This record gives sequence, structure tokens and C-alpha cells, in this order.
Amino acid sequence: MRCYEFSNAISLKSLRLVERPDPTPGRKDIVVHMRAAAFNYRDIAMLRGNYHIDVRPPLVPLSDGAGEVTRVGEAVTRFRVGDLVCPNYLPDWHFGSIRADLVRRRLGGPTDGVLAEFMCLPEDEAVRAPSHLNATEAACLPVAAATAYRVLFRAGSLRPGETLLVQGAGAISTTALQLAKVSGARCICVLRGDQWVGALKELGAEVVLTNGGSPDWPEEVRKATAGRGADVALNVAGGKTLTPTVAATKLSGVVHLIGFVADAAAELNLFEAIRHGTTFITATAGSREDLEAFVRVAELHKLRPAIAKAFSIRDLAHAIEHLERGGHFGKTVLNLDF
Repeated sequence: MRCYEFSNAISLKSLRLVERPDPTPGRKDIVVHMRAAAFNYRDIAMLRGNYHIDVRPPLVPLSDGAGEVTRVGEAVTRFRVGDLVCPNYLPDWHFGSIRADLVRRRLGGPTDGVLAEFMCLPEDEAVRAPSHLNATEAACLPVAAATAYRVLFRAGSLRPGETLLVQGAGAISTTALQLAKVSGARCICVLRGDQWVGALKELGAEVVLTNGGSPDWPEEVRKATAGRGADVALNVAGGKTLTPTVAATKLSGVVHLIGFVADAAAELNLFEAIRHGTTFITATAGSREDLEAFVRVAELHKLRPAIAKAFSIRDLAHAIEHLERGGHFGKTVLNLDF
């Protein structure tokens, strides 16, 4: 089978198309013909040498993907040949609370990822994709969908009538927006510009602020919430955006720390946090159970992920360039037409 791997170093120059042996399933294994893969910001962070986990070559990159089951072991019960499935980003975390031993393996680093023609994995490390999605759409789900569902409804508790604040128009923000909408909550989005205002409102945002680069946007959030502030906020950027995020939340509000698009370090004015009595919750993706719960919600409400652009695998370098420019609406996807 063909796959891409970082052969000598975690760098774009070392990323090569190579041949590996075709996989053979064990008794409880499935073989998946991978049809699509999607990027996360962690993939760019690894290329830049700015990721919090040590990753070493040889390594097959990318964490998000979807494909069709082509072979099953004799004891497999969860899937059949022809099923569209997504390998779970954290293969060992099936349900319950997070533990250190459940998050050591992460697809796309330090464990081989999804940028391969075929994957062989135990049946309990995959999730059936929503029945109304194709492979390109389903590939967007494993990290963003599991993370968004977990932070809103397991680690946190967003309730009908409450207000969710999200940053930007990336995959986690747009997925959380959709989940807030169908759960009866309202959503306020903060952008640095007006490019995605219409798209976010069509997705369900009640208010879209375009002054995210100015110091007065937290006041605009308060105005939009009758002076109260958002009940729950997702901070996907880090850096200098954390203190304004706190300022935009209500007293005893919750801020979920999810990403580091702006900076891996975050500046926090402790006085602001103390005045608000803010609860901070740090996200570490989600379990198989979280992704399965999202699949049920997605099927019920016919949710579809936002896709910025889909590339052929032959345009891999252009896809990475596109991703590095940032500011996209949703996911950058690769169709694995090897």
C-alpha cells in the first residue's frame, strides 16, 4: 500500500510517498480503505517544531480521516464490509474520564496517522460515520467533533437559553456553533474581519462581531447579552486573546482552553479572572464515546461540517500552503485518490 511518511525528520522536505506492506487483519481488526483526510492546526505546529508532544520519524501524519471497511477479522462485531468509518484520534480512550495511559497514542503523532491508502486497526478504535455524510465530510469529524461535544456537554454543561462565545470560523468553532444551535443555546462569534459573517449566520450564529482585533469587542459581547456576558466561551487562539475572552464572559462563567493558533502561551490578567470568578477547563480532544454521541446528534439534525477547501492528495503541498495561511471557514481536506 502507499502512504506518506516523514522519513528522516518532521518537516515538509522529509515528507515522502512510500510503499508499505498491505495490512492483514487479526481476529478483532478491520482494514479501512482511507478515502479522505483532514488537517488540524496540530499538523502545522509539528511542522514548525512547536508541538507539546515529542514526535519522531518515521511517522505517517494527520489525525483526521475516513474510509470504507474492506476486510474484517473473524471476531469483528461492530462493523461490516462497506461501512464508512473514522479512526478515533485517541485510539485508547473509549469512554469515561481522561487518564494518562489513554492519551499516549495519538494518530498523526506520536502514532502513525491516516495519510495512508489502508489502515488496519482494532474494531474498538473506530467510529461509524454519520449516515448522511460522504468520506470527505466524515474526515472532518474525529478531532473537532469529539472535542466540541466533550467541552460543551461533558466537561461543561451548555444549557438551552445560554450564550456560547466562539472565536473565528475554524473547525471546532463552527462545530460548537452547530451544536449550540441544535441544543437551544445562542451563539456569538468573534472575527477579525467580515469575510465569514454570512456563512456563520447561515450556520446558526445569532451575533457575529467583526472587531476581534480591537480592545472593545468584550464590551460588544456584553451589549449583545444585556450586560451579562457569555455563559460559556471557547478560546481556540491563546496568546493575548485569553484576557479579553474572560472579560466577555459572565460572573462565574466558563472558559474552555482549546487551541493555540495565536500562541502556545496565553496572557491572563489575574485581576480580570478573579473579578469574574472564571472557571477554566482545558480540552484534550475527546473519547470514542464523545464522537459516537456527536454522530447521533449529527444524524438527528443532519449536521454537516464546514469545509474550506478539498484538495487531491496529489496537491498535498498546495493544501499545506493553504492551511498555513489561516483564517479559513472550517476544514482543509485531502481526498486520498492515490
